[in-house]
Parts: sequence; structure tokens; C-alpha cells
Amino acid sequence: MKKIAIAFFVFATFIATSKAQETTYQGVVERFFSIYSDKGPEKAIDYIFSTNPFLDPSSDQVTAIKLKLATAVAVIGDYSGYDPIIVKEFGTSMAIATYMVKYKRQPLFFTFVLYKPDKFWQIQTLRFDDKIESFEMSDFENKAAK
Repeated sequence: MKKIAIAFFVFATFIATSKAQETTYQGVVERFFSIYSDKGPEKAIDYIFSTNPFLDPSSDQVTAIKLKLATAVAVIGDYSGYDPIIVKEFGTSMAIATYMVKYKRQPLFFTFVLYKPDKFWQIQTLRFDDKIESFEMSDFENKAAK
């Protein structure tokens, strides 16, 4: 009986923690990158699209993102972290955030469009880019605004 009570407490704590992270857009992004680091990009993509009940995680678009990302990651070396580049809040229910994802050879840039229709934040759009030839802040702002 004691083991069941402990297991229930651990499970309840896990559920409460995961929901607490989704009450801020930063929590969603941090959880994405935690999964990205621990379990890989594909699992992180699965997570981020699971935040929006209206998006099909097995859609052709999600599969294409996973394939494109796997192809890019295969040639750019080891992952070493991420840094925020541009983060903009629009009222209390929308945020657009671009992060530089650091790899040994070159960075990737992820742009998250997040929306909070009620209590929890969800992904609306996820884009990533591996082009850095003409890195200018205005380019990222324009991409985030699209």
C-alpha cells in the first residue's frame, strides 16, 4: 500500500510540474529544449506539436519538419545548447520567439509562435532555418512576423 501511495505522489507531482510549465510560453520552450537535449529533436518536435490539440502530430507537415531537421542535424555536429535571439510578446496571449540552437559546425534558428487561448500555451507555428549568410536582426523579425 505504501508503494502505491508513493507511486501516486510521484505521478501527481509529475503531472502538476508538466502542466505548470505549460502556463508560460517560456516553460513550453524550456521543456522543448530539455527534450531536445535529452531525447533528441524528433521527440522534441512530438512534444511541441502535442501542446496544440488542433494540430495532427502525424501530419505530412510535421513529418516534413522532422525529416528536414534530422537531415540538417546529421551534418552539423554535436548539439551544445541554445540562446534566445528575439522574444516578443503580443499582449498576454501570444509570443514569438527565435532561438539560436548551437551545434559544433553552425547554428540552427528556431522560431516559435505560441498562443494561449485559455490557461495553457500551445504552439501555433514552428519554423527552423540553417542559413546564416545574411544574419541581421531585421531578417529574424520579418520571419517571426510572417
